[in-house]
Amino acid sequence: MIDMVKVSILVPVYGVERYIENCAVTLFEQTYENIEYVFVNDSTKDRSMEILHEVMERYPLRRDNVHIITHEVNRGLGAARKTALLNATGDFVMHVDSDDSLSLDAVEMLVDKAIQTGADIVDCGYEKTNNGKVVSTHIPFHGTHDNYLRIMLCQNIVSNRIWGRLYRRSLFSDYEINPIDGVDYGEDFAIVPRLMYYAKRVWVDSPGYKYRTENDTSYTHSFTKKSFVSMWRASAIVYGFFQTHDVEKKYDFALQMGMLNMIRAMRKNDYKMDILNSFCNYRANGLIPGFIAKLFMGSCPYPIANIIYLITRRLYAMFILKSVHLPTCGKG
Repeated sequence: MIDMVKVSILVPVYGVERYIENCAVTLFEQTYENIEYVFVNDSTKDRSMEILHEVMERYPLRRDNVHIITHEVNRGLGAARKTALLNATGDFVMHVDSDDSLSLDAVEMLVDKAIQTGADIVDCGYEKTNNGKVVSTHIPFHGTHDNYLRIMLCQNIVSNRIWGRLYRRSLFSDYEINPIDGVDYGEDFAIVPRLMYYAKRVWVDSPGYKYRTENDTSYTHSFTKKSFVSMWRASAIVYGFFQTHDVEKKYDFALQMGMLNMIRAMRKNDYKMDILNSFCNYRANGLIPGFIAKLFMGSCPYPIANIIYLITRRLYAMFILKSVHLPTCGKG
């Protein structure tokens, strides 16, 4: 009965000719049968698609369930994820980056947990690898829904990754939450907290996802001014969503910490406040966030303001959320 649940694996493809073979093999060799594969060729210039087709020929039983959609011009990661999602037909979807890979039982493990619990989102552990060697293993956050959402909204404490999770597809359509064209750095953050707001989430600790760290051609490898603008757009979307939906303000302090993290990045990189105001006219709310915002935006030396911010955020995590040891964040 478990195989009656259809899973769509969504894969954006750009500049991954060194990695796409390994990724595709682990997808086609999944122990779970009822999978459709949606690959989006984001106008890659290398041999990625040629290699993908070669791998497909080795798996004739999977080939008919593979859909390839091509962007005529490179539109970025947000647009590629959106195209894949809008063309998915599964009961659940799973995002996999084309330089990463899955353990061969990953889909079966996550679907089994979803069926057992009725969950909308199932997390799994993941391994960071470098040139084939595991450098660290990360387990999902163990805690209440509210605490997980709070700690995620703080930014850079737990991973807001969109990959390595199984999502009920109706979450996206029912609440009209989709990846966003032009939001390529931080596209995970623009999506995941909003989905989590509505979802029942469970987890398995087993590392079903393998995240590659050495790809210097990935969408999000380098942080530039364009990356900052993209991340700020993502933060502004999340800020607006919670300002509208969180009427009880139970996530407000965490939301403020996340927005202050963006002001912190602005100050660190010597960007101008008008970049932030062009997407969201954010003003810190409350005594502590207001004080920290003034430090970053005033004449206080950055190292001092940064230390005060980090101490505040850590105390919030430790004493408010009772979470002394937290998993670290992945790419996003």
